[in-house]
Amino acid sequence: MRIGTLCATSGLAAALAAGWTAEAEAQRPGDARPPRPQEALALDMASGDWDAAAGALREALRIPREERGPVLRRALIAALEARGLRPGRRGPPAPSYEALADYVGVLLDEVREMGDPAAIPALVRSPAFGIRTAVALADLGPEAMTEALEVATSPESDGDRVVNGLLTLRVMVESWGGPAALSRDSYQRLVDAAALYLNGPGERYAELTSSSMWQVGAVQGWALDLAAVLGDPGLRARLEEIAADPAETRTLGVTQDNISSGSFLNLQARATSLLAGEPPNPRPESVRPGGRMYRPPGPSNP
Repeated sequence: MRIGTLCATSGLAAALAAGWTAEAEAQRPGDARPPRPQEALALDMASGDWDAAAGALREALRIPREERGPVLRRALIAALEARGLRPGRRGPPAPSYEALADYVGVLLDEVREMGDPAAIPALVRSPAFGIRTAVALADLGPEAMTEALEVATSPESDGDRVVNGLLTLRVMVESWGGPAALSRDSYQRLVDAAALYLNGPGERYAELTSSSMWQVGAVQGWALDLAAVLGDPGLRARLEEIAADPAETRTLGVTQDNISSGSFLNLQARATSLLAGEPPNPRPESVRPGGRMYRPPGPSNP
């Protein structure tokens, strides 16, 4: 499978279940009663008790999005942010991985649909991610780019977090009208971010490869995509080197010793297709109205 077709998601995102939607919760016995006051729900969502926090989120889902006040909206953002901080996530311990995946996934969907700039830090650092979140961040404007750049280049970010940041930056360039729509300073910062992961081993690279969350080739793959949409001559020359010589992938740490021989060739194939003008995947338009992945927001699609 070509790396470019994969969504930049963590294990949590892949584990999301459909059974925790507002529609399903509304059908549970005893859930027909009106939700408690939003202030009470907000307090319970910040609780250290799992049952209280999860129960409050279930109640919040029964309140139409347009009727949720500032206190509850802030509580949803804070709950997502608490689960996205590393190392050592905060928040009540979940009874199982599946329960945590559902909880984080629902929080992410709800916070993403707000379109609230206050949610930028929580969204860009969410442990569950994907093209929908990248597009939501792009729609929030330049402030989100600053946060995504920080996440993509920070020494404190692990491999998954870097991948999320690089995907978001690429989507921003495409969604905002290409590199010509960027200020000179923003453009150069994006070029530097892509080059950070494509110019060979260094201190930052060593930190990532030693991370337990590291997936060899993922960061370089998303960096290739960002480099391609930027069109910088230096980055294009680097893509040409990677496409032409398998030794260049070995300088990035992608060797047959740590991945299969089939995957070993993926960075070369990816660079080749990008140089030929093939747009990187997943596409931003896929999650907008009319796209094949689009889901209209509503009670059954939180």
